[in-house]
Amino acid sequence: MQRKYILVLILFCIALNASGFLWKLFEPILLYDEVAHFITPFTLVLILAEIIYRSGGDDEFFDTPLRAIITGSVIGLLGAAGWEGIEVLMSMMGISVSNVLPDTLFDVFLGSAAGAWAADRYLDRIFRRSRTNANQPRVR
Repeated sequence: MQRKYILVLILFCIALNASGFLWKLFEPILLYDEVAHFITPFTLVLILAEIIYRSGGDDEFFDTPLRAIITGSVIGLLGAAGWEGIEVLMSMMGISVSNVLPDTLFDVFLGSAAGAWAADRYLDRIFRRSRTNANQPRVR
């Protein structure tokens, strides 16, 4: 993935989330919260895949499609836990924040799992590996 696409994804996520906070768009606009909480972890997991690729990693985190989804969900869970901590601090500072944990976890897991699935397919294509067994070459 080219760096300009990664930069565009990061800037889009920042704009999407910042707009939601500044103008309180998460609740009134239908599916705004779901889209923001889907795209952000999706982007973070794809960036992790790009880091693995550029650092010469052999893709042990996204070895098979199932393992990729589990790994992405764990990454999303860690990100959600960190974000929930930030939301608690924001609430303590008097900033109005919705802390509905089940909704946030669902959105984060969904986005992370989808991001991991996309990262797995991306890395398999780059490394020319089989979709079902990462130790085998791609058949086509």
